Amino acid sequence: MDCGPYSCKPIRAFVEHPHVLLVDDCEITRKLIELLFTECACRVITSDGGVNALEYLGLADDDQSLGEYNTPKMKMICIDYEMPRMNGYELLKKLKESPLMEDVPVAVMASDNDPTLVKKCIEAGAVMFISKPVKEVDVEKLKNLMK
Repeated sequence: MDCGPYSCKPIRAFVEHPHVLLVDDCEITRKLIELLFTECACRVITSDGGVNALEYLGLADDDQSLGEYNTPKMKMICIDYEMPRMNGYELLKKLKESPLMEDVPVAVMASDNDPTLVKKCIEAGAVMFISKPVKEVDVEKLKNLMK
């Protein structure tokens, strides 16, 4: 194709993939869910626990100044309920208390689908409760909830 004096390079639209923080203490589970999110065109950052996730976000020890500048804007945080040191409910509450994270959708995952547990997490601010194992349809629903 002859474009005369102009470049004929194809134009590619810049598409930013939403950032998702995935927090789970099981490496195999993290890898599987990361793969599901990646297949849905998301960028995934993983953490092996609540304390490490808070440190990554700059929210450890009530230091809320770091997360705003050093981490990408999270479009979703997906956390396991059953983790050592800090369970998913405790992490959810800390996230929702932070002005930097209060508007970020948080989903909680658990093997136990106890209605009391589900209700407790939803009341604390979770946008969705997912029964493990996480499936592709769950990740699609989560992607639709991202702001």
